[in-house]
Amino acid sequence: MAKKSFAVIGLGQFGRAIVEELLDNGMDVIAIDNNPEAINKISKKLPTAFVADSTDEDALKELGIKDVDAAIVAYGDNKEASILTTVILRELGIEQIIVRVDDDYYLPIIKKLGATDVITPQKAAGQALANRLGNEDYKDFYRLDAKYSIISIIINPGFIPVTLRELNSKDVYGVSIVLIIRNNKSFVPGGNDSLLPDDTIFVVGTTRDIKAFREDVNGRKKVKK
Repeated sequence: MAKKSFAVIGLGQFGRAIVEELLDNGMDVIAIDNNPEAINKISKKLPTAFVADSTDEDALKELGIKDVDAAIVAYGDNKEASILTTVILRELGIEQIIVRVDDDYYLPIIKKLGATDVITPQKAAGQALANRLGNEDYKDFYRLDAKYSIISIIINPGFIPVTLRELNSKDVYGVSIVLIIRNNKSFVPGGNDSLLPDDTIFVVGTTRDIKAFREDVNGRKKVKK
């Protein structure tokens, strides 16, 4: 049987424990963290440990992540990085993507974004309903932490189509569009993809920034009569 290869992304105590167990079991491992200190702690045991930004698709490609059999996203408190990393791993064609989830409300969205397995403790979340009230175009609301949320928004039928590059949501609003559902099919959009009326989009950012984005997109950008 061929030896399997793994990528472990996020080298806190949880991620390091996974790396050490995989090495003890004779597996090939690539470890990634954007913190040099975290890499230093594991580099004596693992030469293929790299300082890199896992939300940078080109950086992951250069490290050969697309060739591993499975990837483990082991971040704890960096929810935005977990989401964006999961999306990129799915786009790279990783068959098994295992994601640490510290909040049960975060679990269904990480599955929609590409996780094949999740590791999660049970936590109660009580803010979703309050944030949806009065926002009829919010479909789902998930509080990721004290700062960031992921919200699915239904684009109004009068929206004028625009490419994501032209919309430039990250620079203009501080939010990232990580998934589009159109005609019951979901896809991870690129800059040349267009946002269309009646799309359901998943947006990551602060609650305040997402609200400003939603009010602009579903408010001012309507077809003129």
